Amino acid sequence: MDSRSWMYRDLPQGLRMMDYCNRIQGFINYTQYNPINISEEDIRCSCNRCKNKKFLGPDVIMMHLL
Repeated sequence: MDSRSWMYRDLPQGLRMMDYCNRIQGFINYTQYNPINISEEDIRCSCNRCKNKKFLGPDVIMMHLL
């Protein structure tokens, strides 16, 4: 993955840019191919609450990161 600066870009009103959503999906796709992050079909969730300790489905991780 490239620089993570995209994670911290917000619109002035505090709304997430569409780019953020697209990059989150790319991040999830990337992690699904890294064996360290996979447990059966689940991957490690990198949200603030889970801290890469919980294995969850991609849809749940998307919601956590949004």
